[in-house]
Amino acid sequence: MADLAVFADCGLVVDTSTVMTATSVHPPAHPNGDAICRTLESDEDWAGSVELTLACNDEHEPVGHRVFVERRAASNRALVEAAHGAWFGAFLDGALVSQMGLVMAGPALARFQLVETHPDLRGRGLAGTLVHQVGRHGFDTLGAETLVMVADPEYPAIRLYRSVGFSDSESQLQAERRPIEDRAGET
Repeated sequence: MADLAVFADCGLVVDTSTVMTATSVHPPAHPNGDAICRTLESDEDWAGSVELTLACNDEHEPVGHRVFVERRAASNRALVEAAHGAWFGAFLDGALVSQMGLVMAGPALARFQLVETHPDLRGRGLAGTLVHQVGRHGFDTLGAETLVMVADPEYPAIRLYRSVGFSDSESQLQAERRPIEDRAGET
């Protein structure tokens, strides 16, 4: 974060993420055998994707955030339908409880997108099982030679990614201006 201190001093929000890569993946130590892992295909699946994202991110203003999440899901679906990758889910009793996308980011390079597990179902091996299966899809079906995952170094999920074969490759530094409503009263 020292590299970003000058930006923070200017009032920007700074963030450091860990860029992780894998050239192979292996099953997690505690795979989930109850979930059905498959691609999202139907309108119902994609509606479930929206609801899962909302359940995982309930700190935002609900109306505007729902619009954002619906539009992002439509964009993700368009990527899938244009054959640029695939979107996967883990389903328990027919309900989508964990999801992630994998999109081609260049020749032989695929990047994970939006890894989420319902807050009430975390710690059950859902995401680890899904990351492994999606990673296998990337290598076996998409022809990827390297998988990329960007993770918060302070969030517990980074251990999960390491446990299936990802290793830290580099840091991603970011500085952004806070939204106007967050800057109210500043001069």
